[in-house]
Amino acid sequence: ILWKSFKKMTNLFQNICVDNFFKEPYQILDLEKKVEYNEIREISGSRSEDIKNIDYNLFNYINKRIIQFIFPGLENIQFKAKTHFQKSTPDPNDGWVHPDPGWVTAIIYLTPEGTSGTSIWEPKKEFYIPNQPEKHNYFENKKNYSEINKKLVHHSKIVNNSNYEKTIQYSGKFNRMICFDALNFHAAEVLEKGKDRKIIISFIDYINTGLFPGREIFVNE
Repeated sequence: ILWKSFKKMTNLFQNICVDNFFKEPYQILDLEKKVEYNEIREISGSRSEDIKNIDYNLFNYINKRIIQFIFPGLENIQFKAKTHFQKSTPDPNDGWVHPDPGWVTAIIYLTPEGTSGTSIWEPKKEFYIPNQPEKHNYFENKKNYSEINKKLVHHSKIVNNSNYEKTIQYSGKFNRMICFDALNFHAAEVLEKGKDRKIIISFIDYINTGLFPGREIFVNE
């Protein structure tokens, strides 16, 4: 898929970083310990089902609070979102630069001692965005990968990321929320061996403000 008018498409939402997002973050961790996780093909790790099916009030609180940082004073907020607990394990083949579908991606870091964060990247030039099948195939089947094949996947990641330049890096401070335009290229920073990362990730697909009557999404994750 040819990425066109990149700067114009990614100026709708600014990057935001907010500390102390939850008033009682350890209560959120108590809930997180009770949820079930399923492995996913996007990262070295797993996600819960949508939080709206676990605790609908928490789902609403999270997303409305995020949106209020984007649009201070906005009332009668209507939105569509997919929001999950997510946990990651160290893997050198994690950290592929990519965009997300939707309008806004938000991440809340929930590792008490802090963890690796998230970086924002810009493309070095107009180019074709890969579908990243190596990434998806690897995370779905990495238990079956030989060391040689893991190195080949790592090479593909390096080639993919070489098309971008890192411009912002957020550390994974406990109870910090970051959000950014979902079409911004971004990547998880690779975890150190023996570390982990717990987050809440929310993909906000739609916000009813009347400001953006239409927005075509070119990328499917």
